[in-house]
Formats: sequence, structure tokens, C-alpha cells
Amino acid sequence: VCMFCHRAVADPELCGAKIELPVFCAHKFCLYFASQLYRQPVEQAGWVRYSREDIRRVIARAAQKDCCVCRKSGAAITCSEMGCECSFHLPCAAKGGCVAQYRPPYRYLLSSLCQHH
Repeated sequence: VCMFCHRAVADPELCGAKIELPVFCAHKFCLYFASQLYRQPVEQAGWVRYSREDIRRVIARAAQKDCCVCRKSGAAITCSEMGCECSFHLPCAAKGGCVAQYRPPYRYLLSSLCQHH
């Protein structure tokens, strides 16, 4: 199960490939869009690496936030609009009218907006 969206199965077009390690599992785009995961990824053989401590911190923070779409906890993506606290899971984005844009290969060209923005 993805540690960010809490789904075992999700649309790979939306969430990306699943990264499965012995102590970690996440969809590639769930990881990319997770708010406050600022460490610079190191591209190595097609994989992106973040520190385990940063990932744990973001997951713990997300556990305290409810998704503005499904109302379940663990929403790791927060609206980019200044002052907005609306958070959501990546698979909930389309259903709830939220937008998450990614323009590879640049990690800093991410945009996540809730249904109000």
C-alpha cells in the first residue's frame, strides 16, 4: 500500500509506478507531489531518492491532515495557493476537482491546487 495515498492499486497514469522496498512503498507521483518534501532528488538509474527522515516527517505530517475530497486522513498534498490549508490524496484530485501538475524533469515545476483555486 502506498504510504502517501493509502491505496494498493491506483491508476499508473495518475500516480505513476509503484516503488516497493522492504520498508517503503509509494507511487512515484504521490512521492513527487508530497508537500514539504524539499530535498533535492538524485536521479540515479531512473529512480529518485529522498532521505528517509524527510519521508517519515512528511508522512507523519500528512497523517494529521484530512483529504478535502474523501475526508480520510493522510492527505500529503497541500494546495499551493498562499494561505490555503486544503490537502488531498493524489488519486482524489480528479474526483474532487483538484489539480496536480508536474513538468519533468524539473522537480520545482510542481503545482497543486484544490477545487477552490
